[in-house]
Amino acid sequence: MNFFPAIKTIFFPDFPYFCPMKKSLYNPHDKFFKAMMAEKDIAIDFLKQFLPSEVSALIDYDSLELKKDSFLDDKLREIFADSVIQCRMKYDKESVFYLSVLIEHKSYPDKNVALQLLQYLVNAYQSQMKNEQALHPIVPLLFYHGKQTWAYRSLSGLFPDLKPRLRRYIPDFETVFVDLVRISDTEILEIENIFLHSSLIMQRYTDFPEELPDQLKRILKRFAVEKLSRKNFEQAIFVYFFEISNLKREEFMNLVKTIPKDKKSELMTTYEMIEQIGVEKGIEKGIEQNKVDIILKGHQKGASIEFLADITGLSPERVKEIISQNVES
Repeated sequence: MNFFPAIKTIFFPDFPYFCPMKKSLYNPHDKFFKAMMAEKDIAIDFLKQFLPSEVSALIDYDSLELKKDSFLDDKLREIFADSVIQCRMKYDKESVFYLSVLIEHKSYPDKNVALQLLQYLVNAYQSQMKNEQALHPIVPLLFYHGKQTWAYRSLSGLFPDLKPRLRRYIPDFETVFVDLVRISDTEILEIENIFLHSSLIMQRYTDFPEELPDQLKRILKRFAVEKLSRKNFEQAIFVYFFEISNLKREEFMNLVKTIPKDKKSELMTTYEMIEQIGVEKGIEKGIEQNKVDIILKGHQKGASIEFLADITGLSPERVKEIISQNVES
């Protein structure tokens, strides 16, 4: 059962705290991550798995709450985040003191992500003050599942040649960095929550599409053996699989023959739904892709970020993100 009313995910008190960046509507990784974190038991076990033990020990997980994922900043621009979790502290159940975990999800390395996280944090704390709330701590967690090796750099890491006497003025903060592809399958499969470890396996293999069918077969066989069923979330797994595997129809039909009986009809139904809406989705994606093409061509010719944002109707931050994704991929 989906614990949260919306699939978008953020665990935080109601703060307008994020920098004005709009996520792509057609990014399958973002959509699946949000669907994954919208399940309360998965969100809890995700935090238990990846937060430092000394932080996790402070959290009253029964109080875990998901908050809305879009807000208005001071200039009335809509801003988004991936996931923010608000929890009460274990030792302080009678008060309103919280600990929040801000989760930013990336499928590609972003050398400037520490600046993005800083913007999130500053806006979050400012919002707490505006709402006359007692300030409470925010733990940033960066979840990465890209193929490329990424050595996350804190803010001070962006100033490699800075003299020590000036380094103390850089507003550094610790970030929990999870590099999924560098975690072994064995470690992931040891996670007791089967829905969580299945989700992580799917994300771990997004850059290895040739291996995805075998991974899906293993997941569905495990569901069958354990007699597990969670229709909505299983559908999210199927949709994610279709979006990132690019299987041809013949390959898909061969795959269907190999999976447990009770999962075949669900998989077929999802596939047929995706085929049915393919044309409409293609048109929408074409509009988005047209904007991407304009941005990339304009960037190559030296057009400014502000100009590209103006002509495409996207935010400057989204324009920078598109350029960064395509230049670094």
